[in-house]
Amino acid sequence: MPPTRICVFCGSSSGTSPIHLAAARSLAQTMHSQSIHLVYGGGTTGMMGELARTLVGLSGKDSVQGIIPSSMLHLERPETDSKDRKLPRNWSRRIGLQGDPAAREKKDGEAQNLEDEYGRVTIVRDLQARKKEMMELVKEGGPGSGFVGLSGGFGTIDEVMEVVSWKIMGVHSCGIVLYNVDGFWDGIMAWIEKSVEQGFIKGKGRNMLVQRADVEGVIDALRGKGGEENTKKVANETMIERTTGD
Repeated sequence: MPPTRICVFCGSSSGTSPIHLAAARSLAQTMHSQSIHLVYGGGTTGMMGELARTLVGLSGKDSVQGIIPSSMLHLERPETDSKDRKLPRNWSRRIGLQGDPAAREKKDGEAQNLEDEYGRVTIVRDLQARKKEMMELVKEGGPGSGFVGLSGGFGTIDEVMEVVSWKIMGVHSCGIVLYNVDGFWDGIMAWIEKSVEQGFIKGKGRNMLVQRADVEGVIDALRGKGGEENTKKVANETMIERTTGD
């Protein structure tokens, strides 16, 4: 049986509060304790780097698979050459390495060091290819595989909403959970409830995305243990308020 795989979407920045990096470490520690593998954006900075580095340190480099577009290497994996964005020959995919043998040997060593610290990495052509490959890895994972949104910016919310859309269309059936660190995702959850209330999200759509404030709850939700509980609770409270007029 393949390992359980969780794809975590999160920022390449660390945020202004240390609580976000602490949450990334906590998630990695829990994944290690339950032999869960990580699929992520392949970055070495910010939340992404902290998450991958922590899990590799506990479970080894084979427990982490990064997927990164070649055009984003200089942003999310700055240890690579930011001028020509060329990769050493022993990375998962070559993107045109040139130069003398000594230079290649040096870059091979640098790549191996990165792999030992942040796990395996695959280079893809663009963001859409990254999302597709992430989804396929999760779909092929064992029971409890799914997607988690940690703290992040525009890229993070884009990735979360894409997998929600794909689930609505039947492309996958995996759980999607927001790890709601210090209320980070409260605004999104409020938007979902407002959309339900005003008729823009209907039926099963209201339960496609749930939130949990602790890492144990995140893992349990992906395994189907109370995965819809929070959304139904909020929805019921909203219905009661409309009925009573409070």
